[in-house]
Amino acid sequence: MTSSSTWITLCIALVTLYVARCVVDDRRTKSKYKDVVFVGPTGTFGTPIGFLQLLFGTRDFIQEGFEKHYGRLFAIPTLFQMTFVISGPELIDDVRRASDDQLSLYGSIKEGMQTDFTMEPHILENPYHFKFVHLSLTSNLGGRYPEIHEEVIAAFSELIPPTEGWTTFPAWFTGKHVVLRVVNRLFVGPPLCNNPDYNDINDAYSDALVKTALVMGFTPGLLKPIVSTFLDSYIPKTLRRAMEHIGPLVEERLEKERLLGKDWPGKPNDLLTWLMEKAPQGDRSLKAITIRLLATMFAAYRPASMALTQALFDLATFSSYISELRDEIEPIVKEEGLTKESINKMYKLDSFIKESLRLRAAGKSSMPRKVLKDFTFSNGTTILAGSTIIAPGYAIHHDARHYPNPNEFDGFRFSRLREEQDDPVRHQMVSVGPTFIMFGNGRHACPGRFLVSALLKTMLAHVLMTYDIKLEQEGVRPADKWYTFTPAPNQTAGLMFRKRAT
Repeated sequence: MTSSSTWITLCIALVTLYVARCVVDDRRTKSKYKDVVFVGPTGTFGTPIGFLQLLFGTRDFIQEGFEKHYGRLFAIPTLFQMTFVISGPELIDDVRRASDDQLSLYGSIKEGMQTDFTMEPHILENPYHFKFVHLSLTSNLGGRYPEIHEEVIAAFSELIPPTEGWTTFPAWFTGKHVVLRVVNRLFVGPPLCNNPDYNDINDAYSDALVKTALVMGFTPGLLKPIVSTFLDSYIPKTLRRAMEHIGPLVEERLEKERLLGKDWPGKPNDLLTWLMEKAPQGDRSLKAITIRLLATMFAAYRPASMALTQALFDLATFSSYISELRDEIEPIVKEEGLTKESINKMYKLDSFIKESLRLRAAGKSSMPRKVLKDFTFSNGTTILAGSTIIAPGYAIHHDARHYPNPNEFDGFRFSRLREEQDDPVRHQMVSVGPTFIMFGNGRHACPGRFLVSALLKTMLAHVLMTYDIKLEQEGVRPADKWYTFTPAPNQTAGLMFRKRAT
């Protein structure tokens, strides 16, 4: 049989199997989930059509279900597994309290990021690199804060040199490169953290992961190994480029340890050191270390860079907040300097950034979980193993039940709540709960949110004290872009900066 005829036969067989499975699955699904509402079309052709409508934004079944069936579980059209949306605090709390062998966060990440094809099959079987961020980096954040502040100053001064007149800079490019430099200062240290090629590798690797995962996620299981052969060349090439930078640094540190002892003077206290010393013995190869570095950077850099860019757009759009934010920041900095402790006292700045996150950052799908065992919610509804559960993050963050005038930017919304309720903890940016799930909820809340909070507040405080800022077109905030279920800041718009007028 010729190669072309083999492909034709295979495609016909797969289409036939898919249609047959849709018919069978549709009947089985409706019989098994009689108490679950189905939002959108179902059936042989209805399900894929509904999924494409959701994917390309022509019909938002998540928002539709949230508005019509709040407090209940509802299903939305997806291709290869059942996807259920939870709404209301009770169901969200059920997910928060579920054990990992019932509802798995890492199982959903593995499926969503297609890690068997984009990283390494075992990377989420033992995700110790995330534990290093939570236990080592967060606990050492105060001691390493001077490095963060130093790199913020250096990155902004190089990327946005203060000028007397207004100068336009690309907002997205600038925001992401500031974040890349500062985060890599904590991950690999200088001088590699400000190496343009290494930072470009991190950026390219992140983009390649997202695009490859998207394609593989739309590919039926039988075809994944075949399709991956056409997609996997770029990621390994980028990984090899990263190893060319990490390899000499690893050798240098090992040589210093050999000559000067394990605790040699000036030994960096960064993620690379932790991976070299604390990773399982069989996972300390240069490739394994580099993959974990890039994977951790992917998790930290993308959300932080988007959040920074969005906050800068909001600062320029709602410039009436600038004076009051400066009135809060400057007395604190004058008395204490810019430190981890002092930025924790900047309640209005914290509120401004959290409001930007609430409006701009949450995707339509949040808190994903893979159902590993049949799971029964507190309302009696049972979801079968193999399904996926998500929370409607964007809908929750724009819900008038929780946020008065939810579609309006109210920069001091959360600082007012702090004062009114005399509660300095509940409404801060890093706090999580059923009505603010930007960082997840419960024990699986994002371990890097304390780092992200410190980075964003330090960067915004530096911008406010150093620059004046405005939109390219007065009164017109650059429109956000949506990529499948995820919002992103406009990637082509610029922002105008000048040296702060005295």
